[in-house]
Amino acid sequence: MSPNPQSETFKRKPVENLLSAGSVAIVGASTKGRWPLGIYRNLKAAKFPGNIYLINPNYTEIFDDKCYPNLAALPEVPEHLLMLIPTRAVLGTIEEAAKLGTKAATIYSAGFGEGDDPKGKDRARAMKELCDRTGFVVCGPNCMGSFSLPEGLWSFPTPVPLLKKGPAGLIFQSGGSLGNWIKGASERGIGFTYAVSSGNEVSLDLVDYLSFLVDEPDTKVIALMVEGIRRPQEFMAVAEEALKRNKPILVVKLGRSEMGRRQAISHTGSLAGADEVFDAVCHRLGLIRVPTLEDLTEMTLAFMPGRFPRGSRAAIVVNSGGMKGLLCDHCDELNTNLAQLSDKTKAAVRPLIPEELVVENPLECGVAGFGDEQGFINIVKLHAEDDGVDLLAIHGELPRGEKRDPQLFKNLAAATDKPVLAFARSTYSCVEESRAFQDEAGLPFLQGIKPTLRALAGLGLYGERIRTGVPPLPAATGKAEELDGEKFNQILQSKGLTLPRQALVGTATEAVQKAKEIGFPVALKLIAPEVVHKTESGAVVLGLHSAEEVEAQGKRLLSRASGAAKLLLQEMVQGTEIILGARTDPQYGPFLIVGLGGIFVEVLKDVALRLLPVSESHARAMLKELKGYKVLEGARGQPPRDTAALVRAMVGLSDIFLNYRNQLSDLEFNPIMLRAQGQGLAAVDVRMIRK
Repeated sequence: MSPNPQSETFKRKPVENLLSAGSVAIVGASTKGRWPLGIYRNLKAAKFPGNIYLINPNYTEIFDDKCYPNLAALPEVPEHLLMLIPTRAVLGTIEEAAKLGTKAATIYSAGFGEGDDPKGKDRARAMKELCDRTGFVVCGPNCMGSFSLPEGLWSFPTPVPLLKKGPAGLIFQSGGSLGNWIKGASERGIGFTYAVSSGNEVSLDLVDYLSFLVDEPDTKVIALMVEGIRRPQEFMAVAEEALKRNKPILVVKLGRSEMGRRQAISHTGSLAGADEVFDAVCHRLGLIRVPTLEDLTEMTLAFMPGRFPRGSRAAIVVNSGGMKGLLCDHCDELNTNLAQLSDKTKAAVRPLIPEELVVENPLECGVAGFGDEQGFINIVKLHAEDDGVDLLAIHGELPRGEKRDPQLFKNLAAATDKPVLAFARSTYSCVEESRAFQDEAGLPFLQGIKPTLRALAGLGLYGERIRTGVPPLPAATGKAEELDGEKFNQILQSKGLTLPRQALVGTATEAVQKAKEIGFPVALKLIAPEVVHKTESGAVVLGLHSAEEVEAQGKRLLSRASGAAKLLLQEMVQGTEIILGARTDPQYGPFLIVGLGGIFVEVLKDVALRLLPVSESHARAMLKELKGYKVLEGARGQPPRDTAALVRAMVGLSDIFLNYRNQLSDLEFNPIMLRAQGQGLAAVDVRMIRK
């Protein structure tokens, strides 16, 4: 069954035909090259219980096993083909196999759509059509196979260690990266259910494999390495189902791929690249974005125990001042959400550490961390019992050659149901003794301070998302006629997007009259179809202090317009410039972006982005992500800005854009002038782009 409804938009293909096959045939088995022998040996090492057939018309025996000339000569129809044949022969072989009753194949050959080869793209289209017509499923082409630990079906072509069963499921679009990473992860004690190198994804794709793993009962954590996502909406549906089932998804996403990449005439569009939008997708759905494959190892270990916190407030206990110093530096760099310990906790910890040490978070516990095991347990337990602490990290390293009793860590794991990570300040190799110690201790042992802090943040985000869930998108009921004139201005005002005093006129004479009503100084703007970015094109004049200036500048601006044009007259507004915009990503849906605005937005690119809808808590969190947030708080003698008004405007824009998203492509305010605390804001420039 599929983890999400079998709708017209998503129907999972039968991945189990590939990963759970009961018999296989190596088509193109040969003594030439390493891959045929590698596949054969991996199947044997994994103790694959089904029949393994070798096919090559040039041999009668390979690897001390019988070799058959073709599929028709086999004593039974194999369920899964492992195809090591030239590209030109692949399609014909699949056609033959489908007629015989074979249901799946792994295709290692390239030449099916990589790069710009038009013939390869034609072959890929032909293969997809063949699979769609026959119900046949394919892993690849241009892949390195898969591992099915429950079935002992290892189709990977290069040597790997004897992997152990465990809770992790893997989908890598890079086969070489999968082979390399799984070796290191296995050394660290990570066990697996299924691991797939998906290749070109002509038939089965990331969404199919992900759906299978979400539905697979023994898979508890899923790790992805992806370059691009072919079916973003279906991907989001499966990811949301994974969240409902408390199955975390960890993602290494490469580069700024073609997803969502587009040209846009608005700042909002140009600032929201593919990678930024994907980050917002991750935040909404509780996907944990992982920066490197090295971090993926630590993150997988952190999530394997299946303990998830209610929030992200972390407490850290170490045994040395040097380690505490390193931690503090990295906590600041990574914006780690350090828990504020209660006075009760501080008082209880005080007598357990040397008096010269400070009771704070991170905590240096001194002698208790080196020799006093019960004291160390008590300290950690007190932190865990603090209601302001959601998860913990403690210093701990695995043995490598020396004999050690894991009881201390067993006791620590048993002292709380909150997540507890043991970590070392640097990386080191692990031996069988290390892995056995980790298993018995019942705690994940991470390596490196920064990966540990990122793991704490990942666990915290996931715990918060489990608690809050994914907000639904409301229906879009807004009508096009409501976006015109005063009616639209009233909508903006009602949602906290306050406009300055202003007037729209057709002549310089009218501009003078309205300027007197508004009061000097005023700003004058040219409104014309050909003018998109007013400041860059010289269509804005600020600080006009007299009727003569207004008239002269009004005539000058109107003379520049090639067609119908008007003048917008506004009161001069002071404040901190903010950009606030919303648009719909073509793949992932509507989003909101906020940042430092005005002419500096392209230079600083200090923005935060979320998928809609945006709540007050989301809005506040977005503002705190900005590098320039200290400016909003009040810096260098300047008063704090009215962030409460900005939060209201952000939520208001979220509501407006969602209601009118069928009518609008972009809705942007740049700049919003954010006044001092308690004085509100003014949306000085509004840009609307209709669909």
